Amino acid sequence: MSLNTLALESVANVGAITKPPSTDSTLAGLTKYIPTESLTLYVAAVSSSAAISEIIAWFTPIITYCSFIVLTPILMLLIHMRQLKNNGKKWRISVGNWPWWKLIASTIAFAVWALAVPNNPIIPLNSAAGGVLAGFAALFVSTILNFVAPFFEKSSQADNLGK
Repeated sequence: MSLNTLALESVANVGAITKPPSTDSTLAGLTKYIPTESLTLYVAAVSSSAAISEIIAWFTPIITYCSFIVLTPILMLLIHMRQLKNNGKKWRISVGNWPWWKLIASTIAFAVWALAVPNNPIIPLNSAAGGVLAGFAALFVSTILNFVAPFFEKSSQADNLGK
C-alpha cells in the first residue's frame, strides 16, 4: 500500500473526508503499511549507489538506508497534510493530531522491507539464507503491524459519535 493511501485513511480518521472503503483482506493486511513511495525511491538510490559514491565520497549504503528510515515518516506526514489541504481542511495541525500510528508503522515496515532489497547494507542477500530471512521478516512484521493496529490507531470521529 502507499503512503498516500495511509494518508487518506488518517485524514478520514479525523473526519476531514468520508472514510475510504475498507481493505480488510489478507493481501491488504500484508501490504497495508508498506510505504511504496519510500521503497521505490530507496530502490532507485540503492541501484545508483555505486555511481553516486564515486561523486560523493560519504555516500554509503548504510547512510542511504538510515536516511530513508528518517525520510519515510516525513513523507507520510507531508502526504497527510496534503490530503487535508486538498480536501479543504486545516492542514496545519498540532503534533498531537499527527497520525502517529501510521507514521511509526510505515517507518517500521520500510526498515524491514528495505532489507529485502538486493545490496541492502544490513543483511548480505548474496546468500540464500539472507534472502529468506529478509523476506520472512518483512512478511512477519507486516502481519504483526496489521494485527496490533486496532490497539494504536485512533478511531475516526464518526466512530466516536456512535459511542
